[in-house]
Amino acid sequence: MKKIYSIACSLLALLSFAQQTVSFEDNEGFAPGNIHGQGAWISTPTGGTPENVIHQTISTDAATDGNSALKIVKESIYGVQSEPIIGGFYNLTTPLISTLFSVSFDINMSQIDGSVFGFQGFNNSNEQTVVRVDFDKTGIIKVLNKNLNVQNMVSTAGVWSPNTWYRLKVVGTAANTQYYLNDILFYTETTAIPLTMDQLRFVHNNDLGIAYIDNIKINEELILSAKEAKTDSKIVTVYPNPVTDYVHLRLQFPMSKAEVYTAEGRAVNVIFKNNVADVRDLAPGVYLIKIIYDDEMYYLKFIKK
Repeated sequence: MKKIYSIACSLLALLSFAQQTVSFEDNEGFAPGNIHGQGAWISTPTGGTPENVIHQTISTDAATDGNSALKIVKESIYGVQSEPIIGGFYNLTTPLISTLFSVSFDINMSQIDGSVFGFQGFNNSNEQTVVRVDFDKTGIIKVLNKNLNVQNMVSTAGVWSPNTWYRLKVVGTAANTQYYLNDILFYTETTAIPLTMDQLRFVHNNDLGIAYIDNIKINEELILSAKEAKTDSKIVTVYPNPVTDYVHLRLQFPMSKAEVYTAEGRAVNVIFKNNVADVRDLAPGVYLIKIIYDDEMYYLKFIKK
């Protein structure tokens, strides 16, 4: 199994890596009532009239971070759906890439044997589900198996009970995607190819029950990992930082391969020679270098001026 390390640099506090936090509070511009149209949020489109469902709301009934949370409930004029689709959709201003992202949130569901509640990372341009987690009505947590030939929901070791707050966290890297419940790893899958997500969905299949969603954090765990990077005898340093022309890597091991990604996780064409990368053609911004050594991977951030 590959080991993955994030290496903190002195300018880490200045780095923006598309971090976002949503707690549905008034100081973020939210107000109690229909979630549709508040900020970058919409509710499920209907294809008819009204254009979007109307009972997915910001509520003060329950919350973990402040006073408000997203409340997803049954839409009475629609029947039970074959898949979780009714709820709130968050349109991301900066898309996430499946090989470099994290999403976490608190969730509390009211009952077993009711709705299937879920979280989905979705690509609207090609209508593709990239990440999906279902809190099944049986109390089992299921995850989308993204096999290239057959995609289906698979049962995991994760379980849930009603009227209990849980924190779900999904972290994607170039090696794998890991799923945590209350910081306990319950499922890991190998990353196949990079896929983009431009919408996060918090949904259910419109059966019985209520769910509250709160304290959504996007890419927070990526920064946290860098801040708490473990110390290793193989020291990795990037300099200068910020940089205008050439990035130098100081390594205490022979590098097998290196790749550069944008802050959104998109690979860019950079040639490394003798541990030096020519970045003169890169646009100003934040970048990530992935260094591969034997069965280990290291990530370093740098700023191009």
